[in-house]
Amino acid sequence: MSVLVTGGTGFVGMHVTAQLADLGELVVTFSAEDELDIISRDFLGPARQRVACVKGDVLDLDTLLATMERHGVDRVIHGAAITAIGDLEPEAARQAAVVNVGGTATVLEAARLAGVKRFIHLSSASVYGATDPDVPLDEDSEPAPRGIYGITKRAGEDIVGRYFELFGMEGAILRLSAPYGPLERPNPLRSVMSPVFHWCRAALNGEEVELADDLVRDLTYVADTARCVVLALFKPDLNHQVYNASCGENLRFSDILASLARVRPGFRFRLKEGGALSPFFRDSLRGPLSMRRAKEDLDFTPRYDIESGLSRYLEWLERHPI
Repeated sequence: MSVLVTGGTGFVGMHVTAQLADLGELVVTFSAEDELDIISRDFLGPARQRVACVKGDVLDLDTLLATMERHGVDRVIHGAAITAIGDLEPEAARQAAVVNVGGTATVLEAARLAGVKRFIHLSSASVYGATDPDVPLDEDSEPAPRGIYGITKRAGEDIVGRYFELFGMEGAILRLSAPYGPLERPNPLRSVMSPVFHWCRAALNGEEVELADDLVRDLTYVADTARCVVLALFKPDLNHQVYNASCGENLRFSDILASLARVRPGFRFRLKEGGALSPFFRDSLRGPLSMRRAKEDLDFTPRYDIESGLSRYLEWLERHPI
């Protein structure tokens, strides 16, 4: 039997795929690519022998179902989505609605028809909308998404929940927050990068960073994000339907840059008077995601603090210049 990961060749998806394959699982990635590029093959190492890549569209029910049946898929992790945030939102709004909502319903239907035993849906902390950054958000906090991405992710959660009720499907929804780390790189399907990506590239290039807005976010090393997903997949009895996946604390941007200066001696940054980051970051300030439920139910605690995460990311970027 195998695990199908939609969006499995993407940033977070490839980390999920790698961790599953390292555990000996047969993994089928279902995404816009039918083979792994050299960077992804290098990342997987010998475990790539346990990964099969299928090119497909999450709106194509027939191909999804045929793939699940052909590969003996009994578990699905649905991560494929259009991340329409920031400057990308206006041009990708309709596509995000179609893929993030319609694609979720289609993958669920294929999983139902194939008799899939467990379905893990990757949602986003953006469903919470803008909140007081000093107040942690638990899974019972009222969702109030503002942008098209958060709105479509919230709609996807509702569809997943209703499928679980209607058809007795079993699984969970994970709300991921601000992953960063290896494999985050520009490509035709990903054009909006995290601030950490830009800061780390500047550090490697010997450039000074001007910090326009000293904001906060619970930036999470991507290997921790993926491990939380994998733990949810394997947990025999889930006590809840929704789980946060985060480092559990808001980190101030200036503190992150100070950490970067410690792990990369010579890196310099300064606050820029009168500057401004993308409105996305200012308009989406929110509290950190509470990780109590994931700790109690999934035995999840992050393994990487900001300095160890930055060190690993810098090492990867040095090996794979972008």
